[in-house]
Amino acid sequence: MKIKSLPFTLLLLISLGAWQPAKANTLVWGTAFHAEPQQLVDELDANSNFINHLLFDPLFLLDQQGRIAPRLVTKWKIVSPTQIQFELRSDVVFHSGNPLTAEDVEWTFQHISQQAHLHALFAPIKSLKALNALQFEVRTYRPFSELIQRLSFIFPADKQFYTAEENLNSPFAVSGTGPFKLSRYIPGIVTEFEIHEPYWRTNRSNVSLIKVVPIKQSEMRMASLFSRDVDIVDHVPENYVELLNKDQKLSVIQTEGLKWLAIELNQRNPALDNRRVRQALNLAIDNIRLAEVLGPYALASTQLSIPGQAGYNTDLLPRYNLLLAHQLLQQAGYEKGFKLTMAVPKSLFGDQSKVVSQLVSMLDRVNISLQPQWLNEQDYQLALDSCSSDLVLTRRQGDAGNVLSIARAMFLSEGEPITDEGGPCKAYQNDKISQLILAGEQELDEEKRIKIIQYLEQQIYQEAVFVPLYWQRKIWALNQRIDIKNMNRASPFPLFEQLQVLE
Repeated sequence: MKIKSLPFTLLLLISLGAWQPAKANTLVWGTAFHAEPQQLVDELDANSNFINHLLFDPLFLLDQQGRIAPRLVTKWKIVSPTQIQFELRSDVVFHSGNPLTAEDVEWTFQHISQQAHLHALFAPIKSLKALNALQFEVRTYRPFSELIQRLSFIFPADKQFYTAEENLNSPFAVSGTGPFKLSRYIPGIVTEFEIHEPYWRTNRSNVSLIKVVPIKQSEMRMASLFSRDVDIVDHVPENYVELLNKDQKLSVIQTEGLKWLAIELNQRNPALDNRRVRQALNLAIDNIRLAEVLGPYALASTQLSIPGQAGYNTDLLPRYNLLLAHQLLQQAGYEKGFKLTMAVPKSLFGDQSKVVSQLVSMLDRVNISLQPQWLNEQDYQLALDSCSSDLVLTRRQGDAGNVLSIARAMFLSEGEPITDEGGPCKAYQNDKISQLILAGEQELDEEKRIKIIQYLEQQIYQEAVFVPLYWQRKIWALNQRIDIKNMNRASPFPLFEQLQVLE
């Protein structure tokens, strides 16, 4: 018998070892993604970042109210608008036993800021230097309102541990400051995390062991939850919510962080360099219909900001209009239509993947032939970086502080020209939009910054520089033996440092 024909439950039990009823302080998590631990947190995709938050603490983190609050930092002093000094907690130790120092923060920043996909994120930071054991200083090229939000992407790693000779060539030797430490990793099978006893927080979880099992197929994830083989699953399909609500021993929760789907447009394509064509694409796609198909947890998007955020522009409405789309394409000289390629990540799940076929159908009505290219993560990132596709179906994560971060990543070139040779690719560039992004980042007055963001949203909307599709809340399901009262749900995924498992 081939392994792949074994019942899923049996495969799950094999992956977890000899089965026995789960102890109260053990949590089994069935995830839609590979659970590969990182030595350095340089991937900011929320789909994988839940692993990082088990192993590492960031400098700043969203609190229960969704505001960015100090985590490993205790206080800071503004020396000048471009010079700020920060102080770390004094009671934090890595999994190796080494104490956290400002030198670890500097070393981590030097490594991750050189990553091509993070360069734009940290570009406004001129330097980050350790001053002494617990203090470091950040200098920026200009006054930078988003500095605290950017520092929330730094998860200090253990310099002394990683530079030790015995760990240099060990890819899964991990030492962070997080509430759990890596105890076992079998690629594609299971990743285990045991409690980090010297963890600095006193009010903490009673979970002593977390087993994370990759279960890509949603039906199998849900079957494992209903059979109680796992305690929690992510990426719950909406068509399971009603069934889950009928099970008195299971709970359904949603996190406040929203995942965002949009289409970025590559202006290297002569057609997409024409504003009428870009506007026609927006008019041809009925994103209200797309959101309705996805159900009540999806919300049609018209801009970068999430409804309710301070920078959200209420004047920007959905604009589906097939007749006007045809007229604009005719005015632009494309009434007979043309072809477009679109890079699509294979990691889209369930109903999200159905969106692609609906986009093909919608654009076909205006004689645009859309050719999806389903790519693995590496090839998808390559297509995004090299501008090799006409369109890119983009997934980004929204939170209360990153509108300008998303705008920078999508549109700001930092003076780098678009070339056929590639390099850092920005699918669309416009001087006025770039200036507004920089102005928003430099404006320290909150009310003025909000007005800049709203005006930025208006300009992006008028130029039709991308096609916003929808925001979608993430749905989780879990065994009711997990007490969720203290679970931080302001982030895109549950955080477990205070989670309690009931006896």
